[in-house]
Amino acid sequence: MQQSDHADVIIVGGGMVGLALACALRHSGLQIVIIERGEPPVRRSLGRDCRVSAIVMGNVKILQGLGVWDYLKKDAGPMRAMRIWDNQEQGGIRFDGSEIGEDQLGYLIENSATQKAMHKALLESDSVEFCSPAEIAEVDWLAEHVSVKLADGRHLTTPLIVGADGGRSWIREQAGIGLWQRDYNQKGIVATVRPERGHNGIAYQRFLPTGPLAMLPMSDDLCSIVWSAENSEADRLMAMGEDAFLEALNLTFGPVLGRITEAGERAAFPLIARLAKHFVRERVALIGDAAHCIHPLAGLGVNLGLRDAMVLAQEISDARRFDEDWGEMAVLERYMKQRMPDVLSVMGSMEGLHQIFTGTMPGLKEVRGLGMRLIGNSGAIKQLLMRNSTGLSLPVPKQIS
Repeated sequence: MQQSDHADVIIVGGGMVGLALACALRHSGLQIVIIERGEPPVRRSLGRDCRVSAIVMGNVKILQGLGVWDYLKKDAGPMRAMRIWDNQEQGGIRFDGSEIGEDQLGYLIENSATQKAMHKALLESDSVEFCSPAEIAEVDWLAEHVSVKLADGRHLTTPLIVGADGGRSWIREQAGIGLWQRDYNQKGIVATVRPERGHNGIAYQRFLPTGPLAMLPMSDDLCSIVWSAENSEADRLMAMGEDAFLEALNLTFGPVLGRITEAGERAAFPLIARLAKHFVRERVALIGDAAHCIHPLAGLGVNLGLRDAMVLAQEISDARRFDEDWGEMAVLERYMKQRMPDVLSVMGSMEGLHQIFTGTMPGLKEVRGLGMRLIGNSGAIKQLLMRNSTGLSLPVPKQIS
């Protein structure tokens, strides 16, 4: 007879968002199983992970509440300010953490470092099982539980399965959940670079007609670039040798940090916005990129996912406390209703910014410049925008009660 195991929650996907959910539930008394097909090897650029995330202060407080930050802070590059300008034509705008009473706006952290820190936090609990490499062969949604068969023959049952398996989510597909999708016909080029002058913890973002170029502060005065460009231009930049690419980067970014003297290995990924038509179905919930993918121009994607994980964890914990079945729609809809305003607001803002800064409508350039000056000169509006974008004003639990 084949062994059948029971888990209180099965999380499919062992990336940052799936691990965050497990961390949030690790002291809840629930048995958690994480199923991960296997992480791809880390792509290094000047010795650093090519994939980085700008974790805003609201989510730094979440990582502190989860007990992850202590393992992570030595690897985090502080962002105390952000400077944004429009193609060097309309001046710019600066956001500073001190304007909202914070030392930092957030931290830039390598994705692999965040995952490593979360794994360390999970070692504090014996109620989380991490299965990797492991693959699901079959999944069946039944009236009172989900039946999961792994490729190695193991069977598990659970009242709730969570899809945290990325933008091409297999769980979302198996649950029959459709997508709204927008292909920007762009790619994001990422790499680690070394500027001539120190960045002083300032993130820079220049908006170009073809997409934004971000220069984000890392530790040791390195920077991570995220250069969004139309597919043909991105392919041209990726095909360049190092010297030619450095020349193009310096010409495009300008002399703000002196000359960019070195660029590590580059990687590129397509820019596609996705929104699941349903975040939940009976006994299934989607979090992170499985539920939503946004344009990276503000670096807010993983921040949305971390907030998903915290809200879902709190709803599961509350349901357990009140003897509710956390796989039923009544519980899962509470998660969905809390998360939808934040997700739609951020996605709508990113789409609006993309249209405003890449549009060619006559007079749009002047309107952009006027809008940036108004925000820069309006303390109240600017502070509200900063508190929302850093997640500090959102009603998201910082730790699970």
